[in-house]
Amino acid sequence: MTAHTRLARPLVDSLRKALTRNALPGEVEGLSREAELEAAQFLARVAERRKRGEVQLRIESTGGGAGRRRMQIAIANDDMPFLVDSVAGAIAARQLTIHRLLHPVVCVERDKDGRLKSIGPLCGDFERRESLMYIELDRADARARNELAAELRRVLEDVRAAV
Repeated sequence: MTAHTRLARPLVDSLRKALTRNALPGEVEGLSREAELEAAQFLARVAERRKRGEVQLRIESTGGGAGRRRMQIAIANDDMPFLVDSVAGAIAARQLTIHRLLHPVVCVERDKDGRLKSIGPLCGDFERRESLMYIELDRADARARNELAAELRRVLEDVRAAV
């Protein structure tokens, strides 16, 4: 997806609601409506095109003053057990603190090319279930971000192989 392309507003709104729908109160504490929308847009860009069996992952630095410099991670993956624990463990192993982790499991509809058409609440159709993660954590330099991305991909592939 290019910088000029945007996901349809209803898809971003559905994703925004999914991020917070079943979140525990502490998970959304301090998350403004604007920050919710920014998180949903970031995650939507990552989840916009994905085929079953593929992991989509992006890590980006975010602004902030001294002491509040962070980065964000978005992950779109097939739903399976142990994803959150595995991802959190990989992040903790790099001595990074997670400040927010939102993990909706949703049912999606995609076209034949894997382009996202709709996002709905959890359903009984396991073929349509996807795990979406939005994580805010301490900022790392570019090299550490690249290493973390590679490690997260490896961990997610290990989970897939184990499941």
